[in-house]
Parts: sequence; structure tokens; C-alpha cells
Amino acid sequence: MEETKIEKSKIEELMSQVNEELINNGYKGIGLSFSYDLHMITVQVHDKKFSNRNEKKIKTLIYNIAKEIKLDSIKIQFETIDLYSNLNGENKNSELPNEVVLNISKLLEDKGYRFSSISFDPRTANPNIEIKIEGTEDYYYNVRDEIQKLVSNATFLNKKMNIEVSVKRRSENEIKNEIRDQNWQPIFSAIREETDKKFKEYRGFAYSFHPKPLQIIIKTNLPKSKWYWNSNKKIVQIEDYVNEIIKIKMKELSVEEIPYEIIIRNRDNKKIN
Repeated sequence: MEETKIEKSKIEELMSQVNEELINNGYKGIGLSFSYDLHMITVQVHDKKFSNRNEKKIKTLIYNIAKEIKLDSIKIQFETIDLYSNLNGENKNSELPNEVVLNISKLLEDKGYRFSSISFDPRTANPNIEIKIEGTEDYYYNVRDEIQKLVSNATFLNKKMNIEVSVKRRSENEIKNEIRDQNWQPIFSAIREETDKKFKEYRGFAYSFHPKPLQIIIKTNLPKSKWYWNSNKKIVQIEDYVNEIIKIKMKELSVEEIPYEIIIRNRDNKKIN
């Protein structure tokens, strides 16, 4: 059971970091989904030419992050999807994900329901709307069925699409982890920005809260350290510099100290410290 939780956390971390890195690298309008049964990431794009041009680069990006998080045997497939082919009915624009989420959000707010997130992906064979509820367990059980019925019967949803509505509650652990992630984001940004300015060898940054301790990963263009004395010296300089940034930002932001490990990777993505 504990291993399953750790695996799930790693996958969530992987999906989050992949999404962030895709955006940072200028890849926009890409969908990501994960199959636990197949242990596979599906990368959803709308243009076959884009897929042909970028598939190799995106796969490398995903595999590198998976390796850093220690997720083995991840499979990747690309899927070209015509968003509008799944949107049956005359007014197809009403089914666009952003429009649906906005309409549901307004509907729930008007009724006074407390919720933390709404997600909708119409590109799958069985489109799903997932709503996460804020509040106590009692509140969740009191409103779950009401919300599911309310959204399922909403007039703005295309009834020709077999849309499933699921209502879930954010666990205390999810809330705690979300707060921890939010607290550390300014620190991660400072590490990324300041290390990039200070060291010409810097080429990227990643982090992972799973497994513990927190892994702060600095990617460099350094060669294999054991053959180059200068590389060893630079590794120490980078590690000391990142440590100093963390200490300063934690004090400045009053962030609770947690165990962490700084990992320096060379140009071949091998750990060198």
C-alpha cells in the first residue's frame, strides 16, 4: 500500500514537472495523460507535422525527468487529436475545455459550493469532468451527489457526449503537500534564475519531493568529473552556491526547513557529486 502511494506521488510529480518543462521550452497546447495500467504517458498534439518535428525532443525531455524521479519503465506514445471531431452537436465551441470549466465554476459559485479545482478533457473516448471539493469530510458527503447531479444536468453540456462527472475531496495530505509546494516555488525560482546567471555551465533545473529527502537537481554541461579537476572544483562551487540561495530564501520567506539533497548532473545527466 505504501509503495503504491509512493508510486502515485512520483507519477504526479513527473506529470507536473513534464508540463512545466514543456511550457518552459515553448511547447504550448500539448495535452498529457497517464495510464496506470500501461505505465504510459500519452502526449496529445493537434498537428501531425508538429509531432514528427518534436517527438524525439519531447520524449528525451520526459525520459530525463522520469530518470531523475527514479521512475523506471515509463512508456511514451504520441497521439494526434482533432479536438473538434469529439465535439458533437451544432454549437461545438460550447464544449471547449476552458468554456466548460468557466461555466461549471460559475454554476457552483452561484449555488455557494466550495471547490478547489475543476478539470475537463473532451479529447478522450470517455470525457470526464473532475471536481475537487474544499471542506470537511461531512461537507463533502453532504454535497457530493448534489454537485454531480447539478453538473451532469447542466444545459451547456453537450448531451451527445457521454460525459462522466466525478466529485472528489482534496485529502489533508494533498492540501499539506500543495502548501509545501507553494512555499518552495519562490526558492526554486531563485535557484533557477541565480544559478543560470552565475554559472555558464548551468543548463537546467528540476526538483522532486519523492522519494524523500527533497531532491534539488542542477543540470550542467560539465564533463565526467573524475577525469577533470576543474569540473570537481566547479561542482563544489555550484553546490555551495545553491545551498547559500536556499538558506537565504528560507530565512527571508520564513519557510519551514525540510531535509534536502542537491544533485549535480553532468552533460550526460549522470550524478557527479
